Amino acid sequence: MSPLAAQRVLFAVAPALLISALLVTLLWGEEGLSTRADLREELTEAKADLADVERNNQRLLRELKLMEEDPVVLERMVAEELRWAADGSKLYQFDDESR
Repeated sequence: MSPLAAQRVLFAVAPALLISALLVTLLWGEEGLSTRADLREELTEAKADLADVERNNQRLLRELKLMEEDPVVLERMVAEELRWAADGSKLYQFDDESR
């Protein structure tokens, strides 16, 4: 192959190789579209998890406020959680099994 032909092939192939390398980097590189899509999906899942935690936190704060404000609610929660009742009280326990 003559030097002129080799030069023409090089000028024809080099841009194609460069464009191909850029395309591969754009799609699958460290900051490529594929990685960004994965990160976007992780972010969506993390936001959903955070929303669940925040809802649970709000529920617990409401329960805490009720326990602080109403001694009857506190006594009932203690009875349910610890199966304990004040002296002179009766505590009924039912099995959750359905027969």
